[in-house]
Amino acid sequence: MLEHQKKVLLGLAKNPYQFRKEIIKSFGWLNREQAEDLYNWVKKEMGSYYTQLVHEALYSMSA
Repeated sequence: MLEHQKKVLLGLAKNPYQFRKEIIKSFGWLNREQAEDLYNWVKKEMGSYYTQLVHEALYSMSA
């Protein structure tokens, strides 16, 4: 599931709105270890802009 979500997120990289929606769904599906791996992957592959989007998505899920 983690590898599938990485492929989906790569396809959505040019659309921040859709990327954010998909990252929220991804964290809902993945276990904690996979979610941490996904977060680190986004940070490494997509840079600071998307890392910030991930932070915002996580915050919105916890609120």
